[in-house]
Amino acid sequence: MKDNAEAAGGGLDQRQRLIDKMTGLESRYDAAICMLRSPFSSPGYHTTLKQAEFIHSTRDSLSYALGLLDTGLTGYEQRAFDIIRQVISLQDTDPASDTFGIWSWFYEEPLDQMAPPDWNWADFCGSRLVQAISRHGHHFPDDLREAAVLSIECACEAIIRRNVGPDYTNIAIIGAFVTRIAGELLGRKDYADYGLERLRRLHAHTLKHGAFQEYNSPVYTYIAILELSKLQSETSDCRVKAWTGELLDLTWRTVSGYYHPATAQWSGPHSRCYGVLLEDQSNAFLQLATGGAVMFFPWEELPYEEEWYMSGIHCPPAYLEGFKVPETKEVRQRLEGEGEGQEQEWEQEQGQGQERDQVLERVRGQEQGQGRDGRWAVTYMTPQWSMGSFTHSDLWNQRRPLLVYADNHGQPAYIRLRCMHDGYDYCSARFQSMQEVGHVLFGIDFITDGGDTHPNLDRTGGVIAASDLRLRLEVGGALEGVTAALTEEGTVITIAGTEFGLTTWFAAFSGPADAGNRLVWELHKADGRMNIDMILYAGPRRMLDFTSMQQAALVFSLAAGEEGRLNSAPLLELTDEGGLRVISGSEHEGGRAQGVAGGKAAGANKVNEWDEANEVNEVNEANEANEVNEVNEANEVNAEEGDGGAKIVKSVKSMTGGFVLNLRPAPGE
Repeated sequence: MKDNAEAAGGGLDQRQRLIDKMTGLESRYDAAICMLRSPFSSPGYHTTLKQAEFIHSTRDSLSYALGLLDTGLTGYEQRAFDIIRQVISLQDTDPASDTFGIWSWFYEEPLDQMAPPDWNWADFCGSRLVQAISRHGHHFPDDLREAAVLSIECACEAIIRRNVGPDYTNIAIIGAFVTRIAGELLGRKDYADYGLERLRRLHAHTLKHGAFQEYNSPVYTYIAILELSKLQSETSDCRVKAWTGELLDLTWRTVSGYYHPATAQWSGPHSRCYGVLLEDQSNAFLQLATGGAVMFFPWEELPYEEEWYMSGIHCPPAYLEGFKVPETKEVRQRLEGEGEGQEQEWEQEQGQGQERDQVLERVRGQEQGQGRDGRWAVTYMTPQWSMGSFTHSDLWNQRRPLLVYADNHGQPAYIRLRCMHDGYDYCSARFQSMQEVGHVLFGIDFITDGGDTHPNLDRTGGVIAASDLRLRLEVGGALEGVTAALTEEGTVITIAGTEFGLTTWFAAFSGPADAGNRLVWELHKADGRMNIDMILYAGPRRMLDFTSMQQAALVFSLAAGEEGRLNSAPLLELTDEGGLRVISGSEHEGGRAQGVAGGKAAGANKVNEWDEANEVNEVNEANEANEVNEVNEANEVNAEEGDGGAKIVKSVKSMTGGFVLNLRPAPGE
């Protein structure tokens, strides 16, 4: 198979790079265990290991074995066979077992010690075994080939039992690969038919929605491209080749559309991501797949991954320009909605200059932000920076619901929103937003039936033990010359002459009565980053009970450069259910709602209430334990007076719409 990099003149000898990669892994091979040794790391769930210095990964060991076989060097064959034999022995092959067909992550931790086991390992390990048999099965000793075939069959059975849907993108693809290719190789029509149907459902689901469920995820899009390319290369079925081809075209169109040439970054928002800046592996993958349209390394120094060998990865020529030509553009993608054609309808609606009361009526009819517009990803790019946001998200550490990349004189800087519980991202903080070009209006509230470090593996019941809880705007990357200045309203971050202004419109957090925290932004520098923090609680470790809090909601905006300067303040009002409705689009002539910017105490409560005619603003009285924040003064000062009282004037350049926050924490959706 001729590689795209070679065809484009990159001159990369992939087989030699694979041999170099295998040579570099020599020191990590543990001959006593017949597996690859790695430094221990953990995302904080599934494994119960905490203090291990090194582990032996089942998945990584199989990848190493496949790479050894792919070199074609006979001196590596026996080592590869020893690894495969060892890893196969660690699989649960008891059909009566709940973990039938899967492996543990590590040799050091049996399946029954994991909490819980990871069923994805049937897919990950199974795919490597299928490739090993497909490419090199004729070299296997008879007994090992028989054992490998049985192991693949057990993995296929586990995949079929679990039967994940097309919304679990990477596992849907890998499971289709394992079952379809195993079916073709082993003459198992049942596996082949299942794999074909699974791919058909993924294809139909993805094309219907125009995107994968794990939308614009650098790590999972990489996996999707790699695994779809493998499936297209390995299959002999024309239907599989056609469907994978269409999915790959859609995927590369997304990657090209979100790539920001000036920063060489993958613009947000990201539904799942493990880092913020692209790592060497991602950069090398893009360089290889684009045949050098983007260059990060000399070809002879390109960090090579064994999985890329014979995978057939390449970016279609039609999308190469997106990696090279900077432009100003806005990308809007509906991820969940009520039907086709709404995007065009919504844009036309904005262009017709709707009356303010129509906008308010529609926004009030939405339930927790899940109304007619569904869930969106919005990204605005200029040649110098990109800003992306989701309309709805949690703040899990793998989410990037609000993310900015900016060119700092040839190096990338970033701005990222987080909520930190004792130094780790807090899942039960919920994000909602609206973005128009370079301006994002967003709110944070809290749910009581979500997780702490993971969306569902460690549910809190609304109560957490904490010594610190804070909202953070993290500024990282290339920070030379970058400044952050606190202001009365929030902060201004300046990156290579572009200002990013953070404004507080409302902040209430009625935590422990003796916390004494003022809800204002503070600037801290640590670990090569600037952390702009709003401390919700800091003190002795104690239980924070969200179910008993009177108020916990925050509203802000982040505006980038001239494009983000909308001359409008949001309107805040109480709903009949006691929520906080945030509505954008009212025109103001320089006035700003004060929120907590004037330095009032934590947990204060003053939001805007409208009378039945939606014309007269009234002020909600503060809770007895809290002082009053002066919110929405700008609305009153700048409203046009008419016969019926205050009249809201719609700004030509303002956003229209809004979202509702749970002012008192409540169960999630």
